[in-house]
Amino acid sequence: MKKILLWMFAFVLTCSLASVAQDPANSPNAKAEQQEADASAQGKTTTVTGWVKTKGSKTVFVNDKDKQTWIVANPDVLKEHNGHHVELKATFDTANKTISVDDVKMLRKGKQSAEVQKSGT
Repeated sequence: MKKILLWMFAFVLTCSLASVAQDPANSPNAKAEQQEADASAQGKTTTVTGWVKTKGSKTVFVNDKDKQTWIVANPDVLKEHNGHHVELKATFDTANKTISVDDVKMLRKGKQSAEVQKSGT
């Protein structure tokens, strides 16, 4: 009887720990992501990292955190950085899904993915 109670207790404890571990509010980046979302919603300048790409005739930015694609409102600022991993200081317009870039900094090779380093981009 004691063994059954011990196993039941261990099972309940394991299940409760698993459910707490899956709570997104407990993730290490949750606070930073929430601050970024708040700043974006209020039209404040935010620092983000991601990739500059060209889709058709438009320059877009793909955010590292959530992989969302944003149309760049001022593409002339990023024309030299197509295909590069960059850090931007920018203002997001969530209504139009656009981003207005204030400052751009190319990240060093160590910050880029291994796939990009191998291709020599």
